[in-house]
Amino acid sequence: MRAAAGSEETRRAPHPLAESRACPCTLSRTTRWLHGIVALAVLGMLASGYALATLPSGPDKSALVQLHKSFGMLVLAVALARLLWRIREGLPPALPSHRPLERLAAAGLHAVLIAATLAMPLSGIGRSLAYARPVAVFGWPVIPQIITRKHEAWSAAFSSLHDGLALVLAAAIGVHVLAALKHHLVDRDETLRRIVGLSSRPWRGR
Repeated sequence: MRAAAGSEETRRAPHPLAESRACPCTLSRTTRWLHGIVALAVLGMLASGYALATLPSGPDKSALVQLHKSFGMLVLAVALARLLWRIREGLPPALPSHRPLERLAAAGLHAVLIAATLAMPLSGIGRSLAYARPVAVFGWPVIPQIITRKHEAWSAAFSSLHDGLALVLAAAIGVHVLAALKHHLVDRDETLRRIVGLSSRPWRGR
């Protein structure tokens, strides 16, 4: 009798992968678009920032720095929109196949990514203001100059913060990509598929 009962429980117990595939957790189109835009924009900003660091000082570099700042302001705007959308929609549910430690790690990593994505351009604004310069977007003034000459301590602090955040953000993106690939290639769950909109059932948020 016990063997028969155990056999029936085994037949009834769903496989974790089956649960994962049945989970209604495809992200909304807005969430996916914001995720993709911010990801591409941040990668572009990181690449351009590292490239700028290798260039010698001069008029050409100054012009490229201004472009970098302008695009940085656009990244800040999109990142804020993504944060507000995330607050409105709520966090997507974890897949049933995700272990508790994976859920905790994912929540922490997403918090780092969101915070660093916002803090990077904000530290860039602080860096410009500490240099006694206004902040403009493609020539249009956004934040006026607030001091008359460069503040050495503030400039050094914001420069160090900006550069440090670039390293943190690059590392977090690398871990994020590796984790997504691990879920797709090793665990074979829906984590990556729902990011790109290939899961069968949509998650409607709250």
